Amino acid sequence: MSYQVPYTFVLKALYPIRPTIRKMLGGYGLSINKKLVLLLRDSNINMQYNGVYVAALPEFYTELLEEIQVNKTDVDIDGSKNSWLFISEDLIGFEQKVELACSLIKSEDERIGKIQ
Repeated sequence: MSYQVPYTFVLKALYPIRPTIRKMLGGYGLSINKKLVLLLRDSNINMQYNGVYVAALPEFYTELLEEIQVNKTDVDIDGSKNSWLFISEDLIGFEQKVELACSLIKSEDERIGKIQ
């Protein structure tokens, strides 16, 4: 199935990896090797939540916050605390921060991804 996902630069940044894309939680989940790595959200409802969510293992959450340089937010998508980094589309350097997350994903960084 083909979707019109927001933030198409994400797919370019992940190339040559071709993630599986599926609708979920008001956005689009991107999975690689059965691991959910990103959630892309761009909606006209609750626009303050638009952006890219990075699936982080809780034990590496703070480390990734500092590396990607985003502020801690209380985002609880799947019921586990400190497991989603939120990169708001309103942040200065939004694309660069997301591209950094994509480069970590491409390098198979063990800190990112949730087994589905």
